[in-house]
Amino acid sequence: MKIAIVTPEYPPYISGGVGSYNYELVKKFIEKGIEVSVIAPSQKEDKVRHCFDNRCKCYYLKAPPLKPTYFYFQLYNSERIRRIIEKEKPDIIQLNAKSDIIIKVLKDLLKRIGIKVILVFHGSPSPYNRHWDSLKHLDIIDLAWTTAQLAYAKIEKTLGEDALSYVDVAVHVSKHVMYYNMLYCEDLRSLRNVVIYPGIDIHEYAKQMDVARTETQHASIPFSTRYRFFIFGARLMRYKGVIQLVKAFMIARKRNPCLYLQIFGDGPLRSYVLKARHRSENLSGIFYYGKVLRKFFLKKLAVGDVLVHPSFYEACPMVIVEAAVLSKPIIAHKAPWSEELVESFNLGVTVDALDLEKFAETLLDLADQENCKRFVERIQNQKTKLIATFSSERMVKDYIELYKKLV
Repeated sequence: MKIAIVTPEYPPYISGGVGSYNYELVKKFIEKGIEVSVIAPSQKEDKVRHCFDNRCKCYYLKAPPLKPTYFYFQLYNSERIRRIIEKEKPDIIQLNAKSDIIIKVLKDLLKRIGIKVILVFHGSPSPYNRHWDSLKHLDIIDLAWTTAQLAYAKIEKTLGEDALSYVDVAVHVSKHVMYYNMLYCEDLRSLRNVVIYPGIDIHEYAKQMDVARTETQHASIPFSTRYRFFIFGARLMRYKGVIQLVKAFMIARKRNPCLYLQIFGDGPLRSYVLKARHRSENLSGIFYYGKVLRKFFLKKLAVGDVLVHPSFYEACPMVIVEAAVLSKPIIAHKAPWSEELVESFNLGVTVDALDLEKFAETLLDLADQENCKRFVERIQNQKTKLIATFSSERMVKDYIELYKKLV
């Protein structure tokens, strides 16, 4: 069986949540003996790389340094992608974004060779409207981005061919993502829709936990039952709840000076975080690390106490799964994503992050040693269920079963 994965992100050139998802998937496919080709944008060079002991061929195609990257990647490389697909002759093409321009070029080839198409949805519409929220707060940078996304989606639709007309199965990364996609897109309802959660290498995270514990034996920060370290790791943007987190933490720390907040990530709100860190009454309370390697972040998460993720919108954030595997309680904004992941798996507490007083109270509650210990025990009791749902072994098993039914 041969699979071609077309994705807007793939390491090392462009990597985010979608890139990590596909990297883990490809790694497991290779272990199972499935032949994989990856086609992804590069902002540096055109290159073909042989990965995983030459068992996976990665085609990195240069895209112009314009935003949105994937739109211009399609516009400049659709014909080259057609030639790659014709050469590789995969049984299945797996798209990780609605690729109308690519589909227009591939449509005859799909019919002639009989290639099946899977479209993976890594997001969906939701009750939270990022575009409207940016307009409401006059967030010019984010407003420009969301407006451009909407405009380019219309242009892509005009230049391309509706990808859904050629899709055999739609895969969604969580249940609420599938619900909202089908709610807002009637065309999806006539397709087969399935949920396959992202997966992580559980054994690798267990090793990470052991390494982190060993290294922190010589840490300079005085860890004890009195201190409580909250961890935040995400892009510093308004919809991630960064402003609400900083304000709620300041309220909570005035009542309990033994609280600390460690922030990882970069983005438009970086200056806001730096200003908050330098305020005299919070000088020793907020640590800002900027953008760091994933391994470094996981080490800090492994020895921290609580993950705080007050994001207003997510699809299936892997940081939640990572924290749970590392037995860290989670404080999340109450939203469809957190109801599905945090509440249903009993991984922590959800709170309306816009209510700063309640948010601060929740931070203080989880800072209590007995409360924190109780949540850790609950998460540990859920380990079997978590591994069954979010392991990379389970993810690839679900995909292989889907492929076999299609082919």
